[in-house]
Amino acid sequence: MVQPKKVAIIGMGQFGTLMAKHLAPHVALVPVRRDTDPSVVSQCDAVIFAVSFDGLLPMILKVKKHISQKCVILDVMSIKEKPLRILKKHFPRHEIVGTHPVFGPQSGKSGIAGLPIMLTNAQASARTYSYIKNFVEKKLKLKVIEQTAAEHDFEMAHIQALTHFIGRALLDLKVKSFATNTKSYAQLLELCDLIKDDSWELFSTIQKHNGQAKIVRRKFLKQLLHLEKALKN
Repeated sequence: MVQPKKVAIIGMGQFGTLMAKHLAPHVALVPVRRDTDPSVVSQCDAVIFAVSFDGLLPMILKVKKHISQKCVILDVMSIKEKPLRILKKHFPRHEIVGTHPVFGPQSGKSGIAGLPIMLTNAQASARTYSYIKNFVEKKLKLKVIEQTAAEHDFEMAHIQALTHFIGRALLDLKVKSFATNTKSYAQLLELCDLIKDDSWELFSTIQKHNGQAKIVRRKFLKQLLHLEKALKN
């Protein structure tokens, strides 16, 4: 893969906007929104899908025929097995690299250098994958973590799905700061602050489309009931 001249970002929500800010100094960007003429991607060397999981297939069908055979396909979703399966089905001859920047607009608002990003070679040559890895390490200054899609989703069921499940519950409880905050309570408030601007679409994707998330949630809820029972006894 030679250095891309044009990169399309499909989906200009909060994360797509953040990504554009950090990619703009290095490549020419083509932002694609719902009302954008899909033919604008025809001259792009790489296409990054930055949409929700539910929005992935509709956008694929919208832009698919305009994407060059030489174009590299990427995604930035917080789950990996399901979206990569869909991308490989619709782009069987394209090079595909799955990514998950393990941060969001809130945690990346002061800069992204040193933050983690997961990469998986779904369907790309060693040369293309190496170029992308080098780009995110050297240009974007991100910390690369290489995993398979299955490894990623298993870990994210614990790291992300469980954390967001707890955080969303605390937000719904409207927890607030007190003069007597302990350090551990302050950390719960920090969790709420980190996820408070996340969309319901993101939460739903993390919980419903990661095959491991339901298992982890059930274990957690079972343990809560066990603790409540232990207190009664």
